[in-house]
Amino acid sequence: MNRGRATVLAVLAVAVLAGCTSDGSSSNTTAAPSSAPTTTAVAVTTTIEATTTTTAVLATDIPTTTTPTTEPATTEPAPSTACPTGTTIPSAATNLVAINGDIDGDTLNDVVTSYSLDGVPHVHATLATGGNSDAEVPIGNADTVSIQFMDFDHALGAAVPPPVAVLAIGPTKAGTAVGAFLTLTPQYCIRVWHNNTTDDTLVTFRISAEEPYQGLQCDGAAGSINHSLTTAQQNPDGSWATTIQPFGHNFTTVELHDVQNQTVPDDPDIQHQYGDLTSCGITLFP
Repeated sequence: MNRGRATVLAVLAVAVLAGCTSDGSSSNTTAAPSSAPTTTAVAVTTTIEATTTTTAVLATDIPTTTTPTTEPATTEPAPSTACPTGTTIPSAATNLVAINGDIDGDTLNDVVTSYSLDGVPHVHATLATGGNSDAEVPIGNADTVSIQFMDFDHALGAAVPPPVAVLAIGPTKAGTAVGAFLTLTPQYCIRVWHNNTTDDTLVTFRISAEEPYQGLQCDGAAGSINHSLTTAQQNPDGSWATTIQPFGHNFTTVELHDVQNQTVPDDPDIQHQYGDLTSCGITLFP
Protein backbone atom coordinates (compact mmCIF):
# COMPACT_ATOMS: atom_id res chain seq x y z
CA MET A 1 0.00 0.00 0.00
CA ASN A 2 1.42 3.39 -0.97
CA ARG A 3 1.04 6.38 1.22
CA GLY A 4 3.64 8.90 0.19
CA ARG A 5 4.68 12.33 0.96
CA ALA A 6 2.59 15.11 -0.47
CA THR A 7 3.31 18.75 -0.42
CA VAL A 8 1.44 21.05 1.98
CA LEU A 9 -0.06 22.58 6.26
CA ALA A 10 -0.33 24.76 8.92
CA VAL A 11 -1.08 27.30 11.57
CA LEU A 12 -1.22 24.89 14.61
CA ALA A 13 -2.44 23.74 17.90
CA VAL A 14 -1.02 21.67 20.65
CA ALA A 15 -2.01 18.32 22.01
CA VAL A 16 -0.58 15.18 23.41
CA LEU A 17 -1.73 11.95 21.88
CA ALA A 18 -1.49 8.58 23.50
CA GLY A 19 -2.72 5.17 22.60
CA CYS A 20 -1.60 4.90 18.97
CA THR A 21 2.08 4.28 18.34
CA SER A 22 4.01 6.88 16.35
CA ASP A 23 4.57 6.50 12.63
CA GLY A 24 7.70 5.48 10.76
CA SER A 25 9.43 6.84 7.69
CA SER A 26 8.58 4.29 4.98
CA SER A 27 5.70 5.05 2.64
CA ASN A 28 5.18 1.41 1.65
CA THR A 29 3.31 -0.81 4.12
CA THR A 30 1.48 -4.03 3.43
CA ALA A 31 0.96 -5.46 6.91
CA ALA A 32 -2.66 -6.16 7.79
CA PRO A 33 -4.02 -4.87 11.10
CA SER A 34 -3.97 -7.29 14.03
CA SER A 35 -6.75 -8.05 16.50
CA ALA A 36 -6.32 -6.62 19.99
CA PRO A 37 -8.28 -4.24 22.29
CA THR A 38 -8.80 -0.77 20.85
CA THR A 39 -6.95 2.13 22.42
CA THR A 40 -7.93 5.77 22.12
CA ALA A 41 -5.43 8.52 21.38
CA VAL A 42 -5.89 11.18 24.04
CA ALA A 43 -5.07 14.71 23.04
CA VAL A 44 -5.04 18.22 24.46
CA THR A 45 -4.79 20.98 21.90
CA THR A 46 -4.30 24.71 21.58
CA THR A 47 -5.31 26.28 18.30
CA ILE A 48 -2.62 28.37 16.68
CA GLU A 49 -3.27 31.66 14.98
CA ALA A 50 -1.01 33.67 12.69
CA THR A 51 0.90 36.28 14.67
CA THR A 52 2.09 38.47 11.81
CA THR A 53 0.68 39.64 8.49
CA THR A 54 3.82 38.65 6.60
CA THR A 55 4.44 35.16 7.92
CA ALA A 56 2.34 32.11 8.71
CA VAL A 57 3.66 31.10 12.11
CA LEU A 58 3.51 27.91 14.11
CA ALA A 59 3.34 29.05 17.68
CA THR A 60 5.60 26.43 19.18
CA ASP A 61 8.76 26.31 17.19
CA ILE A 62 8.85 28.51 14.06
CA PRO A 63 10.50 31.94 14.41
CA THR A 64 8.49 34.99 13.32
CA THR A 65 10.53 35.85 10.24
CA THR A 66 9.43 36.27 6.66
CA THR A 67 10.98 32.90 5.78
CA PRO A 68 10.60 30.54 8.75
CA THR A 69 12.79 27.49 8.67
CA THR A 70 11.19 24.11 8.36
CA GLU A 71 12.56 21.33 10.52
CA PRO A 72 12.82 18.15 8.44
CA ALA A 73 10.55 15.37 9.56
CA THR A 74 12.50 13.02 11.78
CA THR A 75 12.31 9.28 11.41
CA GLU A 76 12.31 6.46 13.87
CA PRO A 77 12.07 2.67 13.59
CA ALA A 78 8.59 1.24 13.27
CA PRO A 79 7.41 -0.37 16.54
CA SER A 80 7.58 -4.13 16.66
CA THR A 81 3.88 -4.47 17.43
CA ALA A 82 0.92 -3.33 15.32
CA CYS A 83 -1.52 -0.63 16.41
CA PRO A 84 -4.05 -2.17 18.83
CA THR A 85 -7.34 -2.98 17.12
CA GLY A 86 -10.51 -4.74 18.06
CA THR A 87 -13.53 -3.19 19.73
CA THR A 88 -16.11 -0.89 18.26
CA ILE A 89 -17.30 2.59 19.24
CA PRO A 90 -18.38 2.79 22.91
CA SER A 91 -22.09 2.32 23.56
CA ALA A 92 -22.18 5.65 25.42
CA ALA A 93 -21.07 7.59 22.32
CA THR A 94 -23.43 10.25 20.96
CA ASN A 95 -23.69 12.37 17.79
CA LEU A 96 -22.43 9.57 15.53
CA VAL A 97 -21.85 10.47 11.88
CA ALA A 98 -20.18 7.94 9.55
CA ILE A 99 -18.59 8.34 6.11
CA ASN A 100 -17.14 5.66 3.83
CA GLY A 101 -13.86 5.79 1.89
CA ASP A 102 -10.50 4.11 1.40
CA ILE A 103 -8.14 5.37 4.12
CA ASP A 104 -5.62 2.52 3.98
CA GLY A 105 -5.01 2.23 0.23
CA ASP A 106 -6.39 -1.28 -0.36
CA THR A 107 -9.17 0.09 -2.65
CA LEU A 108 -11.84 -1.11 -0.19
CA ASN A 109 -14.13 1.35 1.55
CA ASP A 110 -13.45 1.81 5.25
CA VAL A 111 -15.81 3.49 7.74
CA VAL A 112 -14.78 6.66 9.56
CA THR A 113 -17.11 7.90 12.30
CA SER A 114 -17.13 11.12 14.28
CA TYR A 115 -18.78 10.99 17.68
CA SER A 116 -18.79 12.54 21.13
CA LEU A 117 -17.89 10.76 24.36
CA ASP A 118 -18.10 12.59 27.69
CA GLY A 119 -18.12 15.90 25.81
CA VAL A 120 -14.93 15.15 23.83
CA PRO A 121 -14.89 14.84 20.02
CA HIS A 122 -13.58 11.52 18.65
CA VAL A 123 -12.86 10.08 15.22
CA HIS A 124 -13.02 6.31 14.89
CA ALA A 125 -11.83 4.18 11.97
CA THR A 126 -13.12 0.73 11.08
CA LEU A 127 -11.10 -0.82 8.25
CA ALA A 128 -12.64 -3.12 5.67
CA THR A 129 -10.16 -5.73 6.91
CA GLY A 130 -11.69 -5.52 10.40
CA GLY A 131 -9.25 -3.32 12.32
CA ASN A 132 -10.46 -0.53 14.61
CA SER A 133 -8.70 2.53 16.00
CA ASP A 134 -9.77 5.75 17.65
CA ALA A 135 -8.44 9.26 18.30
CA GLU A 136 -9.60 12.20 20.37
CA VAL A 137 -9.82 15.37 18.29
CA PRO A 138 -10.12 18.23 20.82
CA ILE A 139 -10.56 21.15 18.43
CA GLY A 140 -13.14 23.90 18.37
CA ASN A 141 -15.71 24.65 21.05
CA ALA A 142 -18.21 21.85 20.41
CA ASP A 143 -18.26 18.28 21.71
CA THR A 144 -18.10 16.88 18.18
CA VAL A 145 -16.43 17.60 14.84
CA SER A 146 -17.64 17.38 11.28
CA ILE A 147 -15.59 15.12 9.01
CA GLN A 148 -15.08 14.65 5.29
CA PHE A 149 -12.55 12.91 3.08
CA MET A 150 -9.93 14.85 1.15
CA ASP A 151 -7.86 13.46 -1.71
CA PHE A 152 -4.75 15.00 -0.16
CA ASP A 153 -2.25 12.74 -1.93
CA HIS A 154 -4.04 12.80 -5.28
CA ALA A 155 -1.99 11.19 -8.04
CA LEU A 156 -3.56 11.39 -11.49
CA GLY A 157 -3.25 8.12 -13.37
CA ALA A 158 -2.00 6.07 -10.40
CA ALA A 159 -2.67 2.35 -10.81
CA VAL A 160 -3.91 2.27 -7.22
CA PRO A 161 -5.36 5.56 -5.94
CA PRO A 162 -3.64 6.85 -2.78
CA PRO A 163 -5.64 6.57 0.45
CA VAL A 164 -7.72 9.61 1.36
CA ALA A 165 -7.16 11.81 4.40
CA VAL A 166 -9.84 12.79 6.91
CA LEU A 167 -10.46 16.50 7.45
CA ALA A 168 -12.05 17.29 10.82
CA ILE A 169 -13.62 20.72 11.38
CA GLY A 170 -14.43 22.03 14.86
CA PRO A 171 -16.66 25.11 15.13
CA THR A 172 -15.60 28.07 17.26
CA LYS A 173 -17.37 31.44 17.23
CA ALA A 174 -19.42 32.60 14.26
CA GLY A 175 -17.24 33.12 11.20
CA THR A 176 -14.36 30.96 12.46
CA ALA A 177 -13.47 27.30 12.81
CA VAL A 178 -10.49 25.04 13.50
CA GLY A 179 -9.37 22.23 11.20
CA ALA A 180 -7.14 19.16 11.56
CA PHE A 181 -6.18 16.26 9.31
CA LEU A 182 -6.09 12.59 10.28
CA THR A 183 -4.59 9.59 8.47
CA LEU A 184 -3.33 6.15 9.46
CA THR A 185 0.06 5.43 10.97
CA PRO A 186 2.14 2.56 9.51
CA GLN A 187 0.48 0.43 12.20
CA TYR A 188 -2.98 1.23 10.79
CA CYS A 189 -4.00 3.48 13.67
CA ILE A 190 -5.92 6.66 12.87
CA ARG A 191 -4.20 9.70 14.27
CA VAL A 192 -4.36 13.50 14.11
CA TRP A 193 -1.38 14.95 12.25
CA HIS A 194 1.31 16.16 14.60
CA ASN A 195 4.48 18.20 14.63
CA ASN A 196 7.05 15.41 14.51
CA THR A 197 7.54 11.80 15.49
CA THR A 198 8.82 12.53 18.98
CA ASP A 199 6.76 15.22 20.72
CA ASP A 200 3.20 14.50 19.44
CA THR A 201 2.32 18.20 19.20
CA LEU A 202 -0.95 18.37 17.27
CA VAL A 203 -1.05 20.53 14.18
CA THR A 204 -4.32 22.36 13.57
CA PHE A 205 -5.18 25.37 11.48
CA ARG A 206 -7.66 28.22 11.82
CA ILE A 207 -10.26 29.15 9.25
CA SER A 208 -11.50 32.70 9.71
CA ALA A 209 -13.81 34.97 7.74
CA GLU A 210 -12.78 37.75 10.13
CA GLU A 211 -9.58 39.74 9.70
CA PRO A 212 -6.90 38.64 9.64
CA TYR A 213 -8.37 36.10 7.21
CA GLN A 214 -7.02 32.56 7.56
CA GLY A 215 -7.77 29.46 5.56
CA LEU A 216 -6.71 26.52 3.42
CA GLN A 217 -6.14 26.51 -0.35
CA CYS A 218 -6.25 23.37 -2.49
CA ASP A 219 -4.55 23.93 -5.84
CA GLY A 220 -4.48 21.21 -8.48
CA ALA A 221 -1.31 21.06 -10.57
CA ALA A 222 0.48 18.46 -12.72
CA GLY A 223 -1.73 15.58 -11.63
CA SER A 224 -1.47 16.36 -7.91
CA ILE A 225 -3.12 18.72 -5.44
CA ASN A 226 -1.05 21.26 -3.51
CA HIS A 227 -2.33 22.35 -0.10
CA SER A 228 -1.38 25.62 1.57
CA LEU A 229 -2.31 27.57 4.68
CA THR A 230 -3.20 31.17 3.94
CA THR A 231 -3.55 34.51 5.72
CA ALA A 232 -4.53 38.00 4.56
CA GLN A 233 -4.62 41.35 6.37
CA GLN A 234 -5.37 44.70 4.82
CA ASN A 235 -2.69 47.40 4.65
CA PRO A 236 -3.42 51.10 5.30
CA ASP A 237 -3.30 51.77 1.54
CA GLY A 238 -6.06 49.21 0.87
CA SER A 239 -3.81 46.47 -0.49
CA TRP A 240 -3.51 43.13 1.29
CA ALA A 241 -0.47 41.50 2.91
CA THR A 242 -0.89 37.77 2.28
CA THR A 243 0.96 34.59 3.16
CA ILE A 244 0.79 31.17 1.56
CA GLN A 245 2.51 28.25 3.32
CA PRO A 246 2.51 24.92 1.45
CA PHE A 247 2.62 21.78 3.55
CA GLY A 248 2.62 18.02 3.19
CA HIS A 249 2.83 14.96 5.42
CA ASN A 250 4.74 11.77 6.07
CA PHE A 251 2.07 9.41 7.38
CA THR A 252 0.84 11.51 10.36
CA THR A 253 3.79 13.90 10.61
CA VAL A 254 3.32 17.36 9.07
CA GLU A 255 6.02 18.75 6.77
CA LEU A 256 5.95 22.54 6.47
CA HIS A 257 7.47 24.38 3.53
CA ASP A 258 8.66 27.97 3.13
CA VAL A 259 6.16 30.79 3.52
CA GLN A 260 5.45 32.87 0.43
CA ASN A 261 4.74 36.56 1.18
CA GLN A 262 2.83 38.68 -1.31
CA THR A 263 1.09 42.04 -1.42
CA VAL A 264 -2.03 41.90 -3.57
CA PRO A 265 -4.48 44.63 -4.63
CA ASP A 266 -7.86 44.99 -3.00
CA ASP A 267 -10.43 42.53 -4.28
CA PRO A 268 -14.04 41.97 -3.17
CA ASP A 269 -13.34 38.21 -3.18
CA ILE A 270 -10.26 38.40 -0.93
CA GLN A 271 -12.00 36.76 2.03
CA HIS A 272 -13.01 33.70 0.01
CA GLN A 273 -9.49 33.42 -1.40
CA TYR A 274 -7.68 33.58 1.95
CA GLY A 275 -10.29 33.10 4.69
CA ASP A 276 -12.07 29.86 3.82
CA LEU A 277 -11.48 26.40 2.36
CA THR A 278 -10.66 27.47 -1.21
CA SER A 279 -11.07 24.97 -4.08
CA CYS A 280 -11.15 22.13 -1.53
CA GLY A 281 -14.63 20.83 -2.34
CA ILE A 282 -16.23 22.52 0.68
CA THR A 283 -16.96 26.12 1.66
CA LEU A 284 -17.54 27.13 5.28
CA PHE A 285 -18.44 30.77 4.74
CA PRO A 286 -20.53 31.35 1.57
